[in-house]
Amino acid sequence: MMENREIQSILPHRYPFLLVDRILEIEPGKKGIGIKCLTGSEWFFQGHGAYPAALLLESLAQVGGIVLGSKAREESPQSRFIGLFAGVSDFQFQRCPVLGEMITLKVEATQSLASIYRFAAEAFVGAEKIAGGTLLLSFMQSPSGEAGRKPEGKK
Repeated sequence: MMENREIQSILPHRYPFLLVDRILEIEPGKKGIGIKCLTGSEWFFQGHGAYPAALLLESLAQVGGIVLGSKAREESPQSRFIGLFAGVSDFQFQRCPVLGEMITLKVEATQSLASIYRFAAEAFVGAEKIAGGTLLLSFMQSPSGEAGRKPEGKK
């Protein structure tokens, strides 16, 4: 299991854009299962009670980034890597989750070519599948040596 502090050691995301609360299971470089609990204090619930589909995709992509980042950290603890959400295809949404629900986020790497990785991704509320499809992530060594930060002197 991986808690918030360890997730933040892999991903550059911070509140309010860190959209994974916990990792329940992980096989570095292969697959992972995370959760996102939808509480009323989060900014995206202002004015409505549904978790936007774009943020659900981002939550799944962040779990994929953790899967790849944990593998990179195992192989080269001193190196820093950056992951980018590169695309989505064949995604279907049965419904958007709502305030008070806990989303289970499942991703599994199915293919890689150079620095591009394809993931099968699914989101569940309880046993109900609410979304699923394919995500593409790009994952490479950070040019600055620091995850998620621009090289000095660059704008």
